[in-house]
Amino acid sequence: MYSNEDNNILKHFVEEYPREGCGLLVNKKGKIHWKPCENISDSPEDSFVIPAEEIIKANLSGDIYAIVHSHPDQSSDPSEKDKKTSNFLGIPYLIFSIPEGTKTFYTPEHVSKPLLGRDYVFGESDCYSLVRDYYRQEFDLMLPTILFEDNWWEKGLNYFDDLFTDFGFVEVSSPRKGDGIIFSIYSEVPNHCGVYLEEGVFLHHAVNRLSCRDSVYDWKKFIRRYVRCKQFI
Repeated sequence: MYSNEDNNILKHFVEEYPREGCGLLVNKKGKIHWKPCENISDSPEDSFVIPAEEIIKANLSGDIYAIVHSHPDQSSDPSEKDKKTSNFLGIPYLIFSIPEGTKTFYTPEHVSKPLLGRDYVFGESDCYSLVRDYYRQEFDLMLPTILFEDNWWEKGLNYFDDLFTDFGFVEVSSPRKGDGIIFSIYSEVPNHCGVYLEEGVFLHHAVNRLSCRDSVYDWKKFIRRYVRCKQFI
């Protein structure tokens, strides 16, 4: 049995065939709304990438209920990549096979990782995911999940400034425990973030390194600003 939203999703995915279609189900004030999205993947026949700005807009307008995509000429069973990404994001996946039209709803498993000593994998275990996990573990505060585009700072995208501002962070002159730190590393656009701990020490995850504690003084020349969640002011 298909709902009205299912029918709208199927219509969009049939139009996208043989490319993978994608979109979001957003919970707005208790009602689920379908938001079709452009697939900006470099290989759309067998993968999908939702533009980060669509994820941000969805988080601002409600709560993301599920990420939806199609499997052209395949079953609706989630791939290992689907499962891994859903588990990482903590967001369910709804998958439709096209043209058959069968569907599978995958509920992510809760995977808790230590904050220190993580291997760096862009989009899976990186600076923003570390900050997001810190706030969830320490303050039970859920920052939005974002799928960043590669080399976004070279494309004029300003994720960190926009993200922290939109989700209730304000700039502060001096940090205290739990404040976010935004860095610009050899870039005009912010491209790294971390969390201030105490006594000049912060937590971050740099490229090609394990996540670790580090000295703010060693990174001082790259610090763009300190930001604090409004509810902690």
